[in-house]
Amino acid sequence: MKKEIAVIGLGVFGYDVAVLLEKKGYKVLAIDRDRRIVERIKDQVTAAVIANATDEIALQQLDIGRFDIVVLGLGSSLESMVLAVAHLKRQAVKWIIARASTTTEEEILLRVGADEVVMPERQSARRLADFIALPNIVEFFSLDGEMGISEIRVDHRFDGQTLQDLDLRRRFGVTVLMLKENNGAAQLLISPKTVLKKDDLIIVAGRQEDIERCFALG
Repeated sequence: MKKEIAVIGLGVFGYDVAVLLEKKGYKVLAIDRDRRIVERIKDQVTAAVIANATDEIALQQLDIGRFDIVVLGLGSSLESMVLAVAHLKRQAVKWIIARASTTTEEEILLRVGADEVVMPERQSARRLADFIALPNIVEFFSLDGEMGISEIRVDHRFDGQTLQDLDLRRRFGVTVLMLKENNGAAQLLISPKTVLKKDDLIIVAGRQEDIERCFALG
């Protein structure tokens, strides 16, 4: 059974999170004090209500404590965010994710009880930087914060070379696990004699910094 999620604060960030989670099959309650925004989103989520996150009685009436995750997307003052986190903690919400604009806000929200803090502006900046600097790294899946698995699109530098020639494990500490050729054929057991071709996809394992060092464009 999928988690039930409440999203409080339907600015650009909160609105998009609520709609995207609903599309992924979660039951989403969208909450905002602006009637117009609630009316606009109500047909795109499981339920939408008008309420103020700083009003603890209103949160009690919504039975906010039954939700597995509450996302605080408030764009208001830090004081309001801190108050909302405190109310949610008293309602025994299992997991609180709060939005912050600065590292100072992030530190404060974590100290008052938020389980996780996201900074969309910083994350968007990193995605843009990665897109520019690492366009051939399609995706990275972290395993423990340092080690991970990544999907890489082969570029012109590796075109026509064998894995033995590239010797990625010795040079970079990166291991190739799987090859998916541009024609759709996939190989799980890869020979050192395997020849890479431009636009093939390879699945590799290693430390994130080693993967980025290996495949970053100069």
